[in-house]
Amino acid sequence: MTKEIKEIILIGKRLDELTYEIYSNFAKREDFDKNLVVFWSEMAEWKKNQLKHWKRLTKSFVYKNMFNRKPSDLKIIIKQLKSIQTEIVEFMRRLRKKKITQDEAISHTILNEFCLISDIFLELFYTYDEMTNDRSVCSVRSCEIHLLKMANKLKPYLKSNPLYAVLLKSIIEIKHKYDFLLTTYGKMKKVPVQNNLRT
Repeated sequence: MTKEIKEIILIGKRLDELTYEIYSNFAKREDFDKNLVVFWSEMAEWKKNQLKHWKRLTKSFVYKNMFNRKPSDLKIIIKQLKSIQTEIVEFMRRLRKKKITQDEAISHTILNEFCLISDIFLELFYTYDEMTNDRSVCSVRSCEIHLLKMANKLKPYLKSNPLYAVLLKSIIEIKHKYDFLLTTYGKMKKVPVQNNLRT
């Protein structure tokens, strides 16, 4: 494992630690809609499980470089991820100083998850799944299902909010990336994801 990949894995773990703390904060807000409080509790739990996955990656992982990235490409990715981390840390500082509205919390959640659906993370998760050959686990598919659930639960609160389109775009992008990885490198047969997005 190269030093760049090690750093990317550590940043990914840190990003999920930060978002776990944020969603746990949202889940404690008594002034938020009860359905959303349950939603953020579930989000926090999902992030908690993601942290376990990052821990497994740090212990045993072989990077296969499926997209033929150069070290310089990885350095650019690290810079971008650090920028996202800085923004999330700044948001947490503001969160500690004053309460944010329910709408702001929803918007932050969507933008946060959109930023974290990164090509490099999906590649790492997919490679790890293939390496362990555990057919009961599929991290990329888990992310796809997670976004579908988000879209269904947040739709009633978004109405004409343009961020709903951002969330739908994330779902389409992750599906395309997963299909690409499967058709190009896949050993495991794809388990189809039902489109449970309610209209």
